Amino acid sequence: MSILPEQASNHKVTLDEILQSRDARQQRQFDWIGRCQTTIVSLTIVTPGEVKDSEIARKAFNLAWQELEQLCQQRQWTVAAREVFCLPTGPEGLIAIAQPAEVVKRACVEREQLSPVGRLWDMDVIGEQGIISRQSLGFAPRQCFICQRDAKICSRERTHSIQALHDAMEALLHDVEIK
Repeated sequence: MSILPEQASNHKVTLDEILQSRDARQQRQFDWIGRCQTTIVSLTIVTPGEVKDSEIARKAFNLAWQELEQLCQQRQWTVAAREVFCLPTGPEGLIAIAQPAEVVKRACVEREQLSPVGRLWDMDVIGEQGIISRQSLGFAPRQCFICQRDAKICSRERTHSIQALHDAMEALLHDVEIK
């Protein structure tokens, strides 16, 4: 079952729109932490280029959201709140989970690593102390989904073309079915 409809805006976003969206997401996260008083998972999708709300981004988001929901059910975690946002800057979701942030982050990273498309997911886990990093729990930095180097290095150096990154995303999602 899809959370978001497949039809996307395919809107080309500007740097200003991306920065405004990032600020709005951080404010939503802050508001949720204050309101829910528990761990928050903020889900976004790694989407290179200027089109962030595409059919491929929505498919990746739907898969990630399903994984989060399954994780909560399997671990019998109490979900205090959940909300999905369909934005021109890409799909986003928030879920408040009554568990320690480190426990949730570890489980989210493990899900990202086990899924063939998990590299496209960005599951930020926020607790009382702020965002829990992968490295703080002993996990390696995210890998580029083309060459397996540190993704931040490839991004900073612009190692791969936007087309090559999109082709790699499509290849990752090609055979994956949404349940």
